[in-house]
Amino acid sequence: MALPVPPACLSPLRSQLSSFDRAYRIALNLRRATGVPHYVVHGIAPFQAYRVTTRPPPWPDRWLAMVA
Repeated sequence: MALPVPPACLSPLRSQLSSFDRAYRIALNLRRATGVPHYVVHGIAPFQAYRVTTRPPPWPDRWLAMVA
C-alpha cells in the first residue's frame, strides 16, 4: 500500500510528536488524570507509530509499555 504523502515531504516536527517518548508521557498524564492503567502500543498504520489505549492489546508483540 502506497503512502498518500511521501515521508520526506512531512514536517520534521511530526517525528517528535509521534515518538514513543511523547506517547509514554501522554499515557502518564492520562493515568494521573483518570486513575486507569494505560498502554502504549505500536500502531499498525504508518502515520500512527504509537497509540495510547486503556485496553491491553490482543497482540503481545505490539505492547510496548504499561503505565499502571
